[in-house]
Amino acid sequence: TPTRLIFMKQIIFFFIIACSSITAMAQNITGSWQGSIPAGGKNVRLIFNVTKNADGYTTTFDSPDQNAYGISCSNTSFINDSLFIEIKLVNGGYKGKWNGGDEIKGVYAQNGSSTAFDMKRLSNAEIPHSAAVQPKPQTPKPPFAYISEDVTYNNMEQRVNLAGTLTKPAVGTKFPVVLLITGSGAQDRNETIGMHKPFWVIADYLTNQGIAVLRVDDRGIGGSTGDFRSSSSADFATDVMAGINYLKTRSDIDVSKIGLLGHSEGGLIAPYVAVRSKDVAFIVSLAGAVVGGKAVNDFQNTLPMLQSGVSKENVASFLELHHSLVDAAITVSNDSVYKTMVQQIFTGWKQKQTSQTIQALVKGPDDLAIQSMQRNYGAFRNAWWKFFLTYEPINDLQTLKIPVLALNGEKDEQVEPVSNLAIFKDSFKKGNKNSKAIEIPGVNHLFQHCKVCGSIPEYLALEETFDTATLSIIGNWIKEQVK
Repeated sequence: TPTRLIFMKQIIFFFIIACSSITAMAQNITGSWQGSIPAGGKNVRLIFNVTKNADGYTTTFDSPDQNAYGISCSNTSFINDSLFIEIKLVNGGYKGKWNGGDEIKGVYAQNGSSTAFDMKRLSNAEIPHSAAVQPKPQTPKPPFAYISEDVTYNNMEQRVNLAGTLTKPAVGTKFPVVLLITGSGAQDRNETIGMHKPFWVIADYLTNQGIAVLRVDDRGIGGSTGDFRSSSSADFATDVMAGINYLKTRSDIDVSKIGLLGHSEGGLIAPYVAVRSKDVAFIVSLAGAVVGGKAVNDFQNTLPMLQSGVSKENVASFLELHHSLVDAAITVSNDSVYKTMVQQIFTGWKQKQTSQTIQALVKGPDDLAIQSMQRNYGAFRNAWWKFFLTYEPINDLQTLKIPVLALNGEKDEQVEPVSNLAIFKDSFKKGNKNSKAIEIPGVNHLFQHCKVCGSIPEYLALEETFDTATLSIIGNWIKEQVK
């Protein structure tokens, strides 16, 4: 499936969920509702936590058997006796009928498949809890030895108002500054995931080292306006440019020492901006996905297949089909023509496969498989995917003359470290003085020390928000560039 994820990947099918609010009625369906679903030969508990506010209903999602709690979720509505939870990121959702008491009977659907999913209301004593929903020790706590200022500014080009926080040392002026750029998906200024706030941790550390930091809500998130869902990385780059222009208006900032620090997709956007702006003095890329979107998407799709025992030969067969379907999605604008092409691509591909490959990769009858592919690969047809899959970051990297620090985690299962760092190193040969590319041992995509390393539940449950040794590398390198 096309899972949009540089920042996070789908580990088990029911995890990537997004639940906020729509309509409401007065009946009391609020509470925690638990059901179970088969996964890996056992039943796994899933819990929807439904709450009501002035605007309607909000839902969060737990899977206690995988130590995942408080996953914020898209739209929830409750009409008469029916509960609807839209789950956009998995192309599905939940529909159930409430009995007026403590039971909801319904169906969970994702990517064209569905399963019966009945839930019972939990009492407070029955609701499981986890360290995943406890405050993390690295989250900064007052009193702070620096000044923190909430700021707003405009992206005039796209009529977006952006809101963020600027932190700066309490003593001095004309500070060097770093503008932080979030990873993919709708992120707030702290790049919050569960109870982790990695961008706040980074901002706190750097500001205490004498470096001002601007961290910003993505467009359409938090205090920022604009439409996130219809935007591409190129659009987000204009928001970064607006941030640079704002920093240039401040008398307390050294405008010759403005740097960009991007995580994941942000590590791709940073060089894109830098070659289009003369005001960027240096870049820090954290897990920057510079091998190109197709390579990243291939890695994120095939690594779980290989880990689950699918043969390399069958993975290669999958990629042959996958590439053809992706190309059709991003090049064919007519919906009817696109659907016909999907059918033709699948039929042609299947005729060339062995029975063993078909058995390993195709589940269910052909008509359902084709419908599922038409729907799933249709997700690639939006602006974000089209840019991500066609943009070649290496072209921009090779024109950069400013210093770059590229850091990738050894255990990253979202952005493969070796190939990404190799591209950075190759680009440095073109004249990128003072640049470094470093693989950080033992850490995942979020720069946490890990055991499972690609697991969303582990991301949430770990006490560590961001590796302190990596913070030190970043801080020391930036200070060398701005001294």
